Amino acid sequence: MRFARRLLRYTGALLLLMVLVCVPAMAEDNDPVTFTIQATPQSLTGPGEISVSLRVSNPSDTDMIAPVTLYDPDGNVVSSFGDGGSYVLKSGDSRSWEGKWNVTQAQLDAGAVAYTLRYHLEDESGALVELNRQAVAHVEFMGERVNLAVTRTINPQVVRSGGQANVTYELYNNGNVELTDIRVQENITKTAKTVKSLPAGERTTVSFSTRIGNADLTSNAAITYKAKGSAQTLKETVEDAVIPKANPNLKIELSTPTQGVNVGEAATLVITFTNAGNVSYSNVTVTEQKRGEILTNLSIPAGATVTEQKEFILMEPTDFKVTATLPDNTGETRTLSSNELRVGVFDPEKQLLLTLNLTCDQETVPQVPADVKFHLTVTNNSNIKAEKIAITHGSTAIYTISALEPGESAVLDRDVRISQAGQFRFTASLKDSLNNTVTFDSNTIRVSIDRTTPAPTEVPLATVAPPVLVTPSPADPLMGQGRNALLTAAVALGALFGVALVLFAVSTVIRMRKKSKSKAAYDHLDLAERRDYTEPGDHEFDEAVEEEIESRENAVEEAAPVVLPHEKVLSSAAEAGENEAPAAGNMPDTDGEGGYRLSREETKPEAPSSIEAPKTVQLTLDPVEDEAAEAASEEPKRRRRRSSRKEDGE
Repeated sequence: MRFARRLLRYTGALLLLMVLVCVPAMAEDNDPVTFTIQATPQSLTGPGEISVSLRVSNPSDTDMIAPVTLYDPDGNVVSSFGDGGSYVLKSGDSRSWEGKWNVTQAQLDAGAVAYTLRYHLEDESGALVELNRQAVAHVEFMGERVNLAVTRTINPQVVRSGGQANVTYELYNNGNVELTDIRVQENITKTAKTVKSLPAGERTTVSFSTRIGNADLTSNAAITYKAKGSAQTLKETVEDAVIPKANPNLKIELSTPTQGVNVGEAATLVITFTNAGNVSYSNVTVTEQKRGEILTNLSIPAGATVTEQKEFILMEPTDFKVTATLPDNTGETRTLSSNELRVGVFDPEKQLLLTLNLTCDQETVPQVPADVKFHLTVTNNSNIKAEKIAITHGSTAIYTISALEPGESAVLDRDVRISQAGQFRFTASLKDSLNNTVTFDSNTIRVSIDRTTPAPTEVPLATVAPPVLVTPSPADPLMGQGRNALLTAAVALGALFGVALVLFAVSTVIRMRKKSKSKAAYDHLDLAERRDYTEPGDHEFDEAVEEEIESRENAVEEAAPVVLPHEKVLSSAAEAGENEAPAAGNMPDTDGEGGYRLSREETKPEAPSSIEAPKTVQLTLDPVEDEAAEAASEEPKRRRRRSSRKEDGE
């Protein structure tokens, strides 16, 4: 099977290579381009300029769909050829180019100068294929050629501490002139070495050696020489190269993927080489202490890890240990041994086999935490005695069975408080005859939570006693009554306050209206200090006052007549037919309504015969309702009292 896969892989690679090679070949068979070159002169005695003439043509009857591009010997596009270095060749078309080129010494040594033409053609499948065509102009070198080729070799590549580092230079005269006075100065030593003469075409070597300490070395060289018969000194330099100090760090480890095998089976031995140093090993040989050479021709590079496997048929337990012979790049060969590995071999007749059967008293619990009783039966089904059997649940140790004879069982009953529902399984662990730990698991039991509400138990019907009516008493009657009384008082006070506020506002409005009416009634009355309706006043007036009164009376007479309030009353009474007032003696003392009548008779003094005496006027007054009018009536009395007090004082 493996051979078939390899054959298929190689066949595919070969086919791919054939396609890559044949496609350009098929395109070249259909190549219509011709490319020629001429150079003059055709020989030089040293680096110099030549004239180059190129011609590109398409002699076929097919136009080219892609342009051709011209490149000079250094790989640069010749921009003066065509359009920026490219040109599309039609059928029968051609393009020429002429120019100059400076030939270098390397080109003289090669004896040729080559121009390159690049373009694309279609193959048989229609895909574009790139083609490169070269036109080579041969230029012969006719003069002296001075050339010294230098090759350096460091041995060993890595040097162990205290070891010797060797640097060798090979000098090759690649010119046609003999070289003289060749001097080589190597950095690892202070002493330079010289070569007096090196004929053309010959080789020679120069070596340098030194011991390495605890640090790396650096190699470089400066080489000077002359051509025979020339006074000019030529120089060559060799770049730096580090000669590292060896730091070996290789480990060999043996392992096996299994703990052991049955008798007659193959055990796999894994050999791992871990190279963490800078020393490389080649042609390594590995031998096993009992079986001899098992691996050959191994390479272990610096910094690499190499793994090898080897199978062995075992009939009994076997201890393995290998030793590797390690030639390294320091020029030394050393040996290194691995760890010792024991591979066990099992006898089926002595193989341990335990079975664990687990049960519990309830697999569903109403809630957690809950108490569950587990019943575990451990049986030794092997042919040998099982000892020190550790029973665990996860990482919790449950019990240790000291020993079980073949076919014997042990029963464990454990009351366990579980904190959550889930799967429960127990494990038995013990050592086999090879001191390997073997484990056996019991069956798995799942304990779940059953939260189903149980069906209610039917309760028998009972005779219902007649209800007893009980009037609940208030929790605190005294506090309730107090709260009610306070609430009632608050409501009453609020209502009274509101009524008083309304009355106050109404009375204020009424008083203001009446006061305005009273002022209107008394504005035009002359308020004297004393007013008496029964006796005429005998006041003495100043002449100025009398003149003022007369002027006012004249103004009143000229103006519209003014009707006073009492004149309105008298006029209305006259119109009603009351020409004569009743006698005072005929009037009752009271009107029966709580009021009173006041009668006054005024007798005017005798007047001139031309003026009639006024009639007697009788007035009837009701009780005073306006406080402003009453206050106005009291004002003359107060004035009279003030006047009397003044007279008494005089």
